[in-house]
Amino acid sequence: MPRHRHLKFKPEYLRDLLSGRKRTTIRREKKYDEGEVVYVCDLKGRVYGRAFIYRVDSKRVGELSDEDARRDGFRDLGELLRALTNIYGKLDKNDVIYIYHLEVLEVYRDIQ
Repeated sequence: MPRHRHLKFKPEYLRDLLSGRKRTTIRREKKYDEGEVVYVCDLKGRVYGRAFIYRVDSKRVGELSDEDARRDGFRDLGELLRALTNIYGKLDKNDVIYIYHLEVLEVYRDIQ
């Protein structure tokens, strides 16, 4: 396999990504670049497929919208913000986050 960096997901988010329900991932750090191909994997590093990062946006938490939430696989902004708080702890409305827009290129196996 070519050498690509790993983009890790909790199982429920990985499942949504591989099924096409989740088309973005929101992260606090800008670790990946637009145009990069990454392996998508679980938290233990098991690879489930490859994805292409076709766009990276930066926003403040307070600028997130229901549309951002739906692209990320959530019902609405409130559900997204609860999930982000669960992952990252307290977020201020002025904190900058990065939205990685993903296209799944290949699925190697289903997540259990």
